[in-house]
Amino acid sequence: MTGLLERLRPLRGPVALIAAVSFVSSLGIGVMLPLMPLYALSLGASPLQLGLMTSVFALANTAGQLVAGLRMDRAGSLPFIRVGTGVYAAANALIATAQDAVSLIAYRGLAGLGAGANLVGSRVYLTQVAPPERLGLVNGVIGSVGAAGSVVGPAFGGGIVALFDLRAPFLIVAVTSGIALLGLLALPRPAAQPSVPRADAPASALNRSVVTLLLANALLAAGYGGFITTYAPFATEMRAWTLFEVGLLFTIAGSGSIVFGAAMGHLADRVGRRRVAILAPIPASLMGFAMVLGLERGLVYITMFIAGAAIAGFTASWFALLNDASPEGRKGRTFGFVSALSNVGTILGALGASVVWQLAGVQYGLVLASTFLLLAGPVLLALPSELRRSATTAQPAAATAA
Repeated sequence: MTGLLERLRPLRGPVALIAAVSFVSSLGIGVMLPLMPLYALSLGASPLQLGLMTSVFALANTAGQLVAGLRMDRAGSLPFIRVGTGVYAAANALIATAQDAVSLIAYRGLAGLGAGANLVGSRVYLTQVAPPERLGLVNGVIGSVGAAGSVVGPAFGGGIVALFDLRAPFLIVAVTSGIALLGLLALPRPAAQPSVPRADAPASALNRSVVTLLLANALLAAGYGGFITTYAPFATEMRAWTLFEVGLLFTIAGSGSIVFGAAMGHLADRVGRRRVAILAPIPASLMGFAMVLGLERGLVYITMFIAGAAIAGFTASWFALLNDASPEGRKGRTFGFVSALSNVGTILGALGASVVWQLAGVQYGLVLASTFLLLAGPVLLALPSELRRSATTAQPAAATAA
């Protein structure tokens, strides 16, 4: 752990601020996931409006990522981090004042725009301020902090509701996001300033490596979408688990990301990001397989913890690989396009698992979700040779810097 902290010390200012924003954003999502439907129902929302609320957020989030990516190469990443965080804060304040379901849906869409712009801006900014040989570690830290927000969020929201009412958690998230925005004003401008792409730069942000990484991440997202669609119904109906146990498993997986996220990113920098990204989906896929095979609860808990750490390793490696694969002068566009399009994987995975569930049984929907996760790694075998050595070629530079 001391070694990890030493490698982060020169970057502690920018990384700490981005990490704080990541925590606040994830905290807000963790608060909203269990409470938003209840809040919407208290405003008289219909089942259709509940579905629209989720869909509008996802679509707006995708739009925010696309717009930010298209404009970032010229305007720079920093404005989108700040504007995205500010919009997210304002949207949560408006959510806390919503008087009906229609306005709530509109405010959720606004929050999605801000969250999408901030997500892409933060990841591109990190590529501009962090040494290339440490990108896996830095992304691992951001992933760990984000996981911490997701774990703390539901308990935090529930406690605030118990003390006040359903509006209070959203107001608190708005305030903390506003505080994060003030901190972001102190972020230094990256040394690599935005520039117009060179005349000899590729006309498209896509290339073989980017498309390969997009497919891998879409498969991981499909596995996630299918898992969250089928896991709880399977656990309660087929394994007679309580709702407390269902929620506990998510907390355990999040804990694996918190504890080992930075370490997995550091490992990827040292032994090869491609290697880690190929192998990580294997333990991640065991989440669903362990449930279907009927393993003892203790073994399922251990499996979920390891799966959480593995997903953190994949994500940290994937973002670092995407930076290596993105054409110079078009990193913002590439990050925005790939990140946004990966959201389609979540939708397709959820729909696919639902169809299989209806045709054959919920357990087969969970198997399909696990299969999507398992396939995310082998896809990366198609990465070109120059990306296979991305971590090892960075080691001499790291040694020189040290």
